[in-house]
Amino acid sequence: MSKIKKFKKIKFKIRANKSADKLSCFESLKPGDIIDIIAPSSSTPIENLKKGIKLLESWGYRVRCEKNLLDPQIFLSNSDKKRFSSFKKAMTNKKSKAVWCLRGGYGAIRLLPDIEKMKVPRSKKILIGLSDISSLHVIINQKWNFPSLHASLLDRLATEKLSSENILELRQVLENPKYITEFNNLIPLNKAAQTLKTIKSQVIGGNLSVVSSTIGTTSQIKTKNKILFLEELNERAYRVDRFLQQMKQAGLFTQVHAVIFGDFTDCEEPNKDNHIQAVLKNFFEKLKLPAFMGVESGHDIKQRPLFFNTEAHLTGGTNAKMLVGSPFKK
Repeated sequence: MSKIKKFKKIKFKIRANKSADKLSCFESLKPGDIIDIIAPSSSTPIENLKKGIKLLESWGYRVRCEKNLLDPQIFLSNSDKKRFSSFKKAMTNKKSKAVWCLRGGYGAIRLLPDIEKMKVPRSKKILIGLSDISSLHVIINQKWNFPSLHASLLDRLATEKLSSENILELRQVLENPKYITEFNNLIPLNKAAQTLKTIKSQVIGGNLSVVSSTIGTTSQIKTKNKILFLEELNERAYRVDRFLQQMKQAGLFTQVHAVIFGDFTDCEEPNKDNHIQAVLKNFFEKLKLPAFMGVESGHDIKQRPLFFNTEAHLTGGTNAKMLVGSPFKK
């Protein structure tokens, strides 16, 4: 797990611009704190919601969600109006400490125009989720300058698909402000990654196809001077290359510090061949920006938590690794 003593010479400090100074003092979670549950994307069986709430309560948290949170509308958990209302209430409520997304799937991008109109909330809390929730991470990270947590959705916890080790680390990143998440044994994909010493920046990103869908919108991801994290599910190699080509032609790789890839789950060809690593190496071979793969975060069995918009140290070479700090005040 965490090896804080080994890396004690590295000092992690939350970076915040002047406009966000008053919003940078996030408190870590502790028993008795309130967690709000929202469903900004697809629906899930009500039993999963109940099991997820019961699990978080067993950790000592008080859990809240609206009674009519789930009212499935074709491929969505509820109407756009209701899902945005739930998001806004949860993110602006002064009493809760975190907002946990129930499921991914599809639908969060439909909320972005309304979220763009919101003022930066005075409440200070962490949004938790992955997959389709990536579009929410993007707008929270760059418009509000809030950190957020790329981690398991509540319905995955409810269906007991995480190992005890994963759950332990998830609770540690939420409750221990000194916890440093280590991602070791990263695989350099090009010469720039092999020769990289160490860069200090912040991680942003999420699901490749979801992040790509923000291109050309007012919520387009801003990658300048960032470490861009990308993962994917159920996309064949040529489709992965298509997303990367679109991002490249949109200029998203021009001033990015580095690109790191998480899990690419169930991305095999119909004959079960897997060309993902070859595609990534081919794409970044002639680019001067360092690119790595091997971050254990995404849709795979092991879903390690990864903070976005907090200080991170990325080191290249034969022992490539990334250390990601906590947003919580010590």
